[in-house]
Amino acid sequence: MTASGAQAGAFQLNERSAKGMGTSLAGTASAASDVTFATFNPAALTTVENFEIGGNVSVVAPISDGTFTNGPFAGQEFDADRTGVVPAFAAGFRVNEDLVVGLTSYAPFGLKTEYPTFWPGMVDGRTSELRTVVIAPTIAYDVLDNLTFGASLDILYADARLTSAAVNLDGSQYSVSFSFGALYEPLEGTRIGAAYHHGYELDFNTAIFGGLAGGIPETAGITGVAKTELPNWVQIGVTQDVGEDLRVMLEGRWINWSRFDRIDVSATNAPGLAFSDVQNYDDAFFVSLGAEYDISRSFTLRGGVAWDETPTSDAFRTVRVPDEDRLWLSLGASYRLTDSMSIDAAYSYLHALDDPDVTLQRGPLAGTSLQYDGGAHIFSIGGTLRF
Repeated sequence: MTASGAQAGAFQLNERSAKGMGTSLAGTASAASDVTFATFNPAALTTVENFEIGGNVSVVAPISDGTFTNGPFAGQEFDADRTGVVPAFAAGFRVNEDLVVGLTSYAPFGLKTEYPTFWPGMVDGRTSELRTVVIAPTIAYDVLDNLTFGASLDILYADARLTSAAVNLDGSQYSVSFSFGALYEPLEGTRIGAAYHHGYELDFNTAIFGGLAGGIPETAGITGVAKTELPNWVQIGVTQDVGEDLRVMLEGRWINWSRFDRIDVSATNAPGLAFSDVQNYDDAFFVSLGAEYDISRSFTLRGGVAWDETPTSDAFRTVRVPDEDRLWLSLGASYRLTDSMSIDAAYSYLHALDDPDVTLQRGPLAGTSLQYDGGAHIFSIGGTLRF
């Protein structure tokens, strides 16, 4: 499960529900419209009446073209973006009137940027690829008629590949984390939701070779461990019914990206070989506003807008993730085929609010700068089936 670094801030992925994508993620903490919302807030399982399954597939088509603004390659453009596919799945089973158990699967992080092998910035980066998948046993319990708590055990598999003319890392890792959330309805038609997602500590077993590794060739068979941390995040939202057919959603998130400050690499079969790749990400916020309207009993339209803050800064932004603050604009629709089956679709356009600048940090072109066009088109389709 990968996508280029042009979806949510940096390389976080949120393509888990076509309904959620249709509102620019507004309401993903509070709306609990169907079982797929349990991928955002475990307490959303409470909406399952008997047995329900749901799924979503998103195609992320990023825009990430870098143009040299100075130096010997000024004016030359290099394309780094690659289209990605991001699936998600959720299922829930009601055990009794208070308890629902379920299973969700989704990709919380993903990245793929790829430059030509011998492009001018090859010392800073060639290929950057991160693939993740989470499988999360989930539970929700109704403490009161209007209050539900939920929790999940998040089992992550991550596979990473970073290549350049300076260093090459290639490894995979399992990590275990957790999430918990709550849904509260203080008044009929007003739903408040909150969820906390704990981050992941990753110790990749990796092959090590390249310039930063002392010019060691791949054939030397040097292996080691690459350690880093992925962020925690908190989301809080409210969904308000306005009459029988209209719902308005507001959501805010805080993402603890400062955990991702460096990648520390050390060899296990070459004593003394160790180095760090500094990232220096900052914590970031995400705010979204959305609404949905029932045209009829079977057909619903929705839309949303969001501001997505980048965790990167000019001083430390790299060619691997040429990120910038983004504006989200989304539209979506649902059609209920029967009382037990519905399909959902959404389109989101992510517009970079500025053209991010990246300064090369290594090699003979260190200090040379590129300016990137940034954005993405995201197409999502999904559905639910109730038994």
